[in-house]
Amino acid sequence: MTNKLGFWSIVLLGINTILGSGIFLLPGTFYIALNEGGFLSPLIVVATVLAISLCFAEASGIFEGYGGPYIYVREAMGEFMGFQVGFMKWVISLLAWATMAVAFANLLVSFLDIGHIPYIQKILAGALILVLSYVNFLGVELTKSLNNIVTLGKMVPILLFVFIGIKYIGRTDLVFTGVESDGFVRGIQDPILILFYAFTGFESIAVAARDMRTPLKNLPKGIICVMAAITILYTILILVILGVLRGNIDPDSYPIFHAAYLLLGPLGGSFFSSGIIMSVIGINIASSFTSPRSIVALSEKNTMPEFLSRKNKYGTPGAAIILTGGLSLLIVLIGNFNTLASFSVISRISQYLLTCIAVIIFRKRGIKGSLSLPGGYLIPVTALITMGILFYSYVAYIVSVFLAFFLIGRYFYSYDKKTTIQDKIPETNL
Repeated sequence: MTNKLGFWSIVLLGINTILGSGIFLLPGTFYIALNEGGFLSPLIVVATVLAISLCFAEASGIFEGYGGPYIYVREAMGEFMGFQVGFMKWVISLLAWATMAVAFANLLVSFLDIGHIPYIQKILAGALILVLSYVNFLGVELTKSLNNIVTLGKMVPILLFVFIGIKYIGRTDLVFTGVESDGFVRGIQDPILILFYAFTGFESIAVAARDMRTPLKNLPKGIICVMAAITILYTILILVILGVLRGNIDPDSYPIFHAAYLLLGPLGGSFFSSGIIMSVIGINIASSFTSPRSIVALSEKNTMPEFLSRKNKYGTPGAAIILTGGLSLLIVLIGNFNTLASFSVISRISQYLLTCIAVIIFRKRGIKGSLSLPGGYLIPVTALITMGILFYSYVAYIVSVFLAFFLIGRYFYSYDKKTTIQDKIPETNL
């Protein structure tokens, strides 16, 4: 296949995968907590995400097949654990895509004020999944072009907001920490933790490595470039919002919309809102591209049916695209945004933990790729420790989700292994 993603297309895909409803739909409670608690807690969140993403960047410089975290964990811990992570990654991608499709529908319905039409949210979300699945089915080049156009298009109103509002950054009254005697860990929980969700999605960039040009070289640099750009943009956006609103924040609102209307006026606010809708479309495009590749990786290793990795005449895994799109559509029809979003976030933690551990194992074995992180084990260990701080109160939920995936994945793994063995037994004539 000649039409593959170059370095800048990888960067734009990464931005599209991350920049979306997470940062734009941060609630008023987040900004109130930031004003009262200081920026120490968000710094820990950002440090955690950056440390995790650096682990993914190092691992992506070693392996270039489909699968991302599936490959990393499989090579570090064995085929069974790799399958568990790969299967989990695919299911999470279904939930994430369905969540973003519903988010797009909700935003568009609110923007156009068409909520009175029966089932309009589900119709719009389902239509988006069908259209993007069809576009993805037709080839990488078409998906790449659409991804690049949407990414650049959604950046215009966002950069306009930042350019006009940057003078308000100095009006913020942030302190380093406003933590009281009950300890800084409590300050990290709940509203501040929402910021973590805004950064998720970077792990999906590596899933489609085989559809990229020289992935061992471009992918690690691409992940680092994406996370640096996203971190800078998020920081400026949050500081501009705090500077514009100056504490006049409704805890039940989405302050970014209020700030946009105050800063840009009614017409500019509407333009900015259209950019937010465009950004959510962008995440859906990225999901339509990366999600099917998760199950293709399992199929290529004979841990899922072989037909899922077959390429169609356009050079794309047609069966995997149809199956992924169909199941995402089903989830849209039976789920709601809040449930899907919360389950999607918590479900990601296991693959983050295991990928960081995999990087430690690779370093211990002396396995190196195109990128070696400085500091030895410092960055992956830091990621593990800070994840423990952030998610300690969610341990029971995370463990239950992991066990559910483990048991379901074990069934599929065992079933497929039995089928594979039976297929290899030669027939005997009695």
